[in-house]
Amino acid sequence: MPRISRPQRRVPAPSSTGRARAGRRSRFATMLGVPIPVVLIAIAISALLGVQLTVALEHSTANRARTVSTSVDSAAGAGKNSSGVPVVNEGSLGTEVQRLVDAGMIQPPTSFDPSACLRQQGIPDSILIMEEVAWSADETPSWLLVHGPMDRETLQANGGTVSATVVRPECGNQESDATDPAQLRLWSGEVMIGSL
Repeated sequence: MPRISRPQRRVPAPSSTGRARAGRRSRFATMLGVPIPVVLIAIAISALLGVQLTVALEHSTANRARTVSTSVDSAAGAGKNSSGVPVVNEGSLGTEVQRLVDAGMIQPPTSFDPSACLRQQGIPDSILIMEEVAWSADETPSWLLVHGPMDRETLQANGGTVSATVVRPECGNQESDATDPAQLRLWSGEVMIGSL
C-alpha cells in the first residue's frame, strides 16, 4: 500500500529582533527580579526625596536663631556676653549665686551704691556679695545683689538660704528716688546655697 505523505506545516522561525527582545526581557526579569519600569520609578522617587530633604535641612539650619554674644562656660556657671559680663536668667541664677559665694569675691561697684539701692527697695539686709550681670535674653545691664542676715563666712561654711535681688544700675541713685522701686527691680527671691 503506498504511503501518503501529509504535507508538514512549517512553523515560522522567530525573527532575530523578536529573539533579542525576548532574551532581553527574560534577562532583566531574572537579574533584578522586578520589572524595569518599577525600578526606574523607585530610583526617581528616591532622588526627589533626597533633594527635598537636603533643601529642608538647609532652610532649617539657615533660619535657626543664634545667640552670638553668649558663650556657655560650664565651669563658671553662667555664660558671658561680649563684654565679659555674666548673662543670668531665672534658670541660671542659683548656679551663679553659688559660684559667687564659693569664690567669695565682691565686685567693687564704680557708679552703683548697693546700700542705697537696698534701702530704696525696702530691704534691711546687708550685702553679702554682688556682681554686675546682664539679665535675661535681652541682656539688660543690671546688678545681682546677694543679701541676708548672716555673714559671708558663715554662709560659705554652713550654706543656707539667702536672698537675691537683680536690679537696674539706676537703683539707689538720686534720680531714681521718684521712680517706683518695683520698676528698678528685675527679679527678687531666695536661693539655696550649699556649704563648701
